[in-house]
Amino acid sequence: MRVDTTLLPPRDQADRWRAAVAAAFGPLEVRPLDGPGFPGALVGRALGPVTVSEVRAPAHEVRRAARHTGRGQGEYYKLGLMLEGSCALEQSGRYVVARPGDVVIYDVARPVEITFEAHRLLTVMVPHGVLPLPAGRVAELTGTLLPGPGSGRPVAAFLRSLAEDPAALDGPAAHHLGEAVLSLVTGAIAERTGAPQAPCPGPPFPVIESWIEDHLGDPALTPAVVARAHHISVRQLYRVFQAQGRTVAAHIRSRRLERCRRDLLTRPDPVAVIAARWCFPDPAGFSRAFRRAYGLSPAAYRATAGR
Repeated sequence: MRVDTTLLPPRDQADRWRAAVAAAFGPLEVRPLDGPGFPGALVGRALGPVTVSEVRAPAHEVRRAARHTGRGQGEYYKLGLMLEGSCALEQSGRYVVARPGDVVIYDVARPVEITFEAHRLLTVMVPHGVLPLPAGRVAELTGTLLPGPGSGRPVAAFLRSLAEDPAALDGPAAHHLGEAVLSLVTGAIAERTGAPQAPCPGPPFPVIESWIEDHLGDPALTPAVVARAHHISVRQLYRVFQAQGRTVAAHIRSRRLERCRRDLLTRPDPVAVIAARWCFPDPAGFSRAFRRAYGLSPAAYRATAGR
């Protein structure tokens, strides 16, 4: 998401900003404090399991009321690294002021009020279900600053590095950057609360299996692509398949061969065309793989089954 209200007439800026933050962060009440205009910019990017956004905005108040919360209304934690300016945040009876270099954390699923000076801010949104920590322990930290000593300082430093090199957020390593952010945030919160880190379960095998079935015809289908689509690391994906007694790559290959077998029996296309349809571009390699799986060459299998 990219929004720049400076391109609009001042009378339209505040409404455009309200629509943008509602789309990015969920239902919010926004009240400008510096007159009718609202020259702001927001750039949001999904990095695997988390979403990172850079925000520049004039002074304003934000309120997330009880009517804006509940299931399906923003079930995630939000961390904000103040880069310029300051904000005052209140949640669950806690009040905190964040200045440049501070990281504030709050729960978007609960009411919150924030007053911003003109500022520049980097935010990280972490879905509740992705953070492998007990919700009750995380609730002890919401509405506070993530402390500087220990694991809190690396979180701030890493987020600052992302703000200084935004091009990296659009590169091929974006998913891994998101995993790194999640790992640092998890460690910092666990250290502060003493909470044990539970392994993140991720989606169940049938969900992943069904998704793979729908994408078998995509030549770009790899374990990394599957992991990214399900907001888990490749290592987590390997563990899911290990529990099934197979590897990801072997599963994809097996299912593609099965699609080829079906097409040989039901479609008149040449063997090479069927092989290419299911991402076997080399006819000789496909023939060897098919023979290993079914005991016959593709042509012989088709002829035998057609008798």
